[in-house]
Amino acid sequence: MQYSKIFVVAAIWFSSFGAQFGAMDDPQYVYKKAIEQASLSHFDSTAMIVKAFLKNHGNDNAAEKLVPLLIESSARQNDFSLVRRLFAIYSKKYGASAFLPRLWYYEGVALVKERDYNAALFAFSHAENGGISAGVDSQIIAAVQHIGNKVLAADEIDGLASRGELNIRVIEILQYYEIIKVFESGQLLRAKQKSELFLKRYAHSVYSSPVKDILSKINEGQRGLVQIGLLAPLSGYDAEIGKQVLQGAQIAIDQYTSSTGAKVRLIICDTRGNGIETAKKTKELVLEHHVPIILGPVLSQDAIVAASMVMDKDVVMLSPTANDDGIASLGPNIFQMNATLGSLGAKIARYAMDNCNIRDFAIIAPASEYAEALSKGFRAEVEKSGREIVDELVYEEGTKDFKKQYENLQAKLAQRKMQRTAVEKSLTGDALPQPQKPDVKAPQDSSYEIGGLFIPAEAEDVVMVAPQAAFHRFKTQLLGSIGWHNPKTLVDGKEYVSNALISTNLPMSSSPSKEWLEFKSAYKARFAVDPDRAAALGYDGACLITKCLKEIGGTPSPAQLCAALSKIKGYSGASGLITFDQGQRTNSEATIMKIKDKQFIRVQ
Repeated sequence: MQYSKIFVVAAIWFSSFGAQFGAMDDPQYVYKKAIEQASLSHFDSTAMIVKAFLKNHGNDNAAEKLVPLLIESSARQNDFSLVRRLFAIYSKKYGASAFLPRLWYYEGVALVKERDYNAALFAFSHAENGGISAGVDSQIIAAVQHIGNKVLAADEIDGLASRGELNIRVIEILQYYEIIKVFESGQLLRAKQKSELFLKRYAHSVYSSPVKDILSKINEGQRGLVQIGLLAPLSGYDAEIGKQVLQGAQIAIDQYTSSTGAKVRLIICDTRGNGIETAKKTKELVLEHHVPIILGPVLSQDAIVAASMVMDKDVVMLSPTANDDGIASLGPNIFQMNATLGSLGAKIARYAMDNCNIRDFAIIAPASEYAEALSKGFRAEVEKSGREIVDELVYEEGTKDFKKQYENLQAKLAQRKMQRTAVEKSLTGDALPQPQKPDVKAPQDSSYEIGGLFIPAEAEDVVMVAPQAAFHRFKTQLLGSIGWHNPKTLVDGKEYVSNALISTNLPMSSSPSKEWLEFKSAYKARFAVDPDRAAALGYDGACLITKCLKEIGGTPSPAQLCAALSKIKGYSGASGLITFDQGQRTNSEATIMKIKDKQFIRVQ
């Protein structure tokens, strides 16, 4: 077959003009022969004729009409790299050529083959703006339809259209497919706005009828519909936790809609664990979708961004997972469902004072933001009750020897004891003791007593700090928090952590609740894997919202949702108990556990 083709080409060459070789220097003759071969779809012959002439006469004026034939022939033979090179030279040299619109079309085709779709759309726009034949016009429309339907996402189309640089017909096609994509993704309000604008802008469009159908479906579906925004990192480093929260929330929404018949829809926005993207998506949910409530963001740093944007807006924000202190305090419409570190510190302090009658405390903590947040909550609760923080000692993370910290505490306790003795003797009229330096070298059979020793550290540090407290002869009640809630504490802490008390928001590892077991079963049935606590928090967050929807009825306002959430007390969810503090709108619930028999035993 290949030999036949070569024979035919050779025959054409010699029989048609080989005998008149001199005519190949005549541009009129060359153009005529090239057109004849192109009309017969002999594009290899066309290219051969044009190349032969241009090799010796590249600067001839005839190149303006011969090069387009070579470009088209190259495109027909799928040599798109040559198309791009020739077009770059031609468009620069013949910027006012009447052939350019058609060549812009071939440039667009070449760019599509290279998958540079944005550049291809601009090439097609240049072709349409310059004026092309009906045949080329239909080819461009088909190419743009393919790009709009199969290649570009809705946000990408929106970005291109907003630049105003594309041909109006190209924009019309792309915006039609943007409406379809937005509608199919469940962003009904955005789809409605886009549809209404499309019909106003393109009153006689061939797409008017399907757009009107979409608008009709939206208007029908929105009756009684409640839209809940969800902000979570679904891509990037924290995508797994975002996915868990989303899947937990989906189960709660589906359970509610199937049992009540209510119309509730999640509008899912990917924050990518990025502050800028969080701001962008928060703005979209508030200004475009007008959601009454947002579930999320998931990460504390993203929650701070979103909270700062909605604190004076007519929308409620409920973060199921963020545990940084102070986020909810940014506005009366902001709630934190996950117990904050500060509240966990306050919880263990309150339990120690109320249930163990402890009146004085010391704190030994690593120099970290995590420990400072726990210590701050612990300290505030103790001082609020008029009890005493004897000393606060800090160590650098990674420290193994805590002799310095314990000796400083011993000195502080000895000094306090001496001061108390002096006061008592003064009151009874006894002679005052002479000032002297506290003796921290106590007799071997003596010990140092402090009511409670709070260690807001991770398990790796706990198993070093706790044994050394006993070594340095401290008689005290060890107190900890969420960082202790780790099997390493039980195994490596040995008898030194026995009877320690901790506050935690991780209740599932010990005596799982009925709510957790039911959620775990539903989650595994749907996703074929066990959930983690992030999924349970996402589930509980959505359950709280649907609980409020059921109580309010109809289509609730943000003010009604805010009031309903504020009344949540002792809600038993898959992640644990939830009670929103009336003033702070944070979850004040936490589980108190005691370490006994190498287990975490819940005591409150």
